Amino acid sequence: MRPAYGLPNAALGAVLAAVAVGYVAAGLATGWLVARLGLGGLLAASLTATALAAAGQGLAPPWWGFVALALLAGAGGGAVDSGLNAFAANRFAPRQMNWLHGFWGVGATAGPALAAVLLAAGLGWQAGYLAVAALLAALALAFLVTRARWAAPPAGSRPSLAAVLRLPVARRQALIFFVYTGLEAGAGQWAATILAGRGATPAEAAAGATLFFATLTGGRIGLGFLVDRIGADRLLALLNPVAVLAAIGFALGLASLPALGLMALAMAPVFPTLMARTPARVGAAATPAAVGLQVASATLGVAAIPAGLGVAADLVGLGIVPWLLAALALVTALLVARLGR
Repeated sequence: MRPAYGLPNAALGAVLAAVAVGYVAAGLATGWLVARLGLGGLLAASLTATALAAAGQGLAPPWWGFVALALLAGAGGGAVDSGLNAFAANRFAPRQMNWLHGFWGVGATAGPALAAVLLAAGLGWQAGYLAVAALLAALALAFLVTRARWAAPPAGSRPSLAAVLRLPVARRQALIFFVYTGLEAGAGQWAATILAGRGATPAEAAAGATLFFATLTGGRIGLGFLVDRIGADRLLALLNPVAVLAAIGFALGLASLPALGLMALAMAPVFPTLMARTPARVGAAATPAAVGLQVASATLGVAAIPAGLGVAADLVGLGIVPWLLAALALVTALLVARLGR
């Protein structure tokens, strides 16, 4: 796409920033939007927005138009993310929430694979956007047809985002999501660079990054069978120290690939399990606003922390990055432990 627009690699930052702004804004507005559109209406409208954004981008508009459509795509994605997480948190056990997020990993793997197949077939980069637009349009239609089935039961007066922000537990969970998603994105994005800096071939380094995300996905699906038996809080209490030790092992270069895989496995249930426990901590009525706040915080973590790791690598050297990942794992473990039951 870059040569088609004649832009430098740094221009990608404008697209990522637009997506992040849309995602955060939609996450913060989720409670308000659900109250006015209903969950089914919100999901149908949001997926329609993302489908239109992808279709527009697939038509290769002027660059300013492409960035504007990225903002629309981010807003639609943030609303879907927050809305579905709030729905699942209020109705399902941590087991189903882990499976939900495990299949996020399946989709995140399938998307680039779809693009690779289309490019290998000789089609341009636009084909990937148009194919995704068609899939999103079909999903939007499915939500539109079934929107009445997504109706939320009466939950009393729904507190505003400002009211939810006054809850200490809501602020603590938002902070955890910021740090944890920064750790997850940072480890996934920097794993290949760290391994290459230790002498791995490009193929081996790429395999390491793939291992991280594949283990994260498989861990969520596999641990979903255990989380309700062990207990959500107990499972996190058991696995968070393992993630810290694995991150330290990775930083020390002790069996880098096994340490990276173990860290991903131990981290896997953190996001979905904490999301599933939100109604128990803030109440069902406050869950849409609280989940929206958590999704917004997570988006900021994904945007800020990996970039911060890059700044540290430029200032100090690449060797500091795995130690910062270990520090993030420790902070996550301490914050979750302090959250308590």
